[in-house]
Amino acid sequence: MEVNREDVLNVVINALQEAQADVLEDAIVIGEDTLPIGELTAFDSLTSVVVTVHCFDSLGYTDPLTFPTLFIDKSGNALTVGQVVDRILKLLKK
Repeated sequence: MEVNREDVLNVVINALQEAQADVLEDAIVIGEDTLPIGELTAFDSLTSVVVTVHCFDSLGYTDPLTFPTLFIDKSGNALTVGQVVDRILKLLKK
């Protein structure tokens, strides 16, 4: 399946919004600069797994991850939604 950056961005944002809908009554705006870790209510390690699985299922990605999480870089820094999208795009191109 051929996907572009906008497709992946929409998948990630939708997955994050669904996760937030489980804990919030009012919808929040999520964009490329949003830091899921630290800015989204109740975004924890379990939620990150749920969001990752949702994104990979939606995009048809089935290979195992070679790093612990999509949402933290190798230095331990939280990634923005845009950085997560770029990470997913690299995985899809392998």
